[in-house]
Amino acid sequence: MRTFILTISFLSLIFVRTFAQKAEYVSAMENAIGLISEFENIENTKQGVSQLERIAAAEPKEWLPNYWAAYGLANLSHNEPDADKKDILLDKADKFLAAAVKLQPNNDELEVMKAYLASARMAVAPQDRWQTYGTAVSTGLQNAYKLNPENPRAKLLEAQGVFFTPEAYGGGKKKSAPLFEEALKKFAKFKPASSIAPNWGERAANWLLSQAN
Repeated sequence: MRTFILTISFLSLIFVRTFAQKAEYVSAMENAIGLISEFENIENTKQGVSQLERIAAAEPKEWLPNYWAAYGLANLSHNEPDADKKDILLDKADKFLAAAVKLQPNNDELEVMKAYLASARMAVAPQDRWQTYGTAVSTGLQNAYKLNPENPRAKLLEAQGVFFTPEAYGGGKKKSAPLFEEALKKFAKFKPASSIAPNWGERAANWLLSQAN
């Protein structure tokens, strides 16, 4: 009986400790995600990415720190004026994304992130890179749709691609508007799996739709 009680006490201690560690992890992630979500504030984004790097190192079995680090680095690349430095940031983002994919294969959000990073690469030098990275964007979105047709971020990136494509090449603001509207309908139905799960893009969809109209 004494052995049974000791075993229960030991298991309870492990549960409490694991729960505390999990709560600490979630809290740290929420803080870092909050920082990188303020992408107009470059310093906050940098701080958030640094925090996510540390969390990813401390939690090697978790894919979300790597995912969000890649997202933050992509956003930093958009605010970096120097093309070479943009690519350095995106090289780092690619490594985080690869780590996330290894931990979580066949994930629609990671396929969207592949498209997001490819789009950022293409934005560095559109005329020189559209053929290579345009294909990568399309492949990522196609894979995301296969895994989850209702992913709102996939529709957002599709709409964004049309928005920034010249009318002469089949794109344009007017043509993108219905796609942004469709993306917003998907955002309205979307429920993130947790407080630290992917849940970005709705604000960008609203703003781009206002520009398209």
